[in-house]
Amino acid sequence: MKKFDTEKFCADLVALRKKSTQADLAALLGINRSTLSLLETGKQIPSLEILTKVCDLGSFQTNDYFVNSENNGLIYLMGTLEANDRGKIDKMMDSINIKEKYAILSRRCV
Repeated sequence: MKKFDTEKFCADLVALRKKSTQADLAALLGINRSTLSLLETGKQIPSLEILTKVCDLGSFQTNDYFVNSENNGLIYLMGTLEANDRGKIDKMMDSINIKEKYAILSRRCV
């Protein structure tokens, strides 16, 4: 299962801002300064649109912010899956979780 690496994103975002002001970087990203502050402190996860803009500005890759999680789904607790099925389910769960997170985030940004 993959999860968003908030710590890496925050560090990269602060480094991207360098000596400019939050207001300047926020204007480049098309967001409020207060939103940028929340993103820099990890109190808010970026929308896919903001993540893409940050990656474009800083020459980062979006995939770099998604890391494997040690949490396997509850389905493994049942113990009824074949070993070859676990990989397929992991991929499906990763896809669903990423889509769900960004669906929630996109609704908050409207």
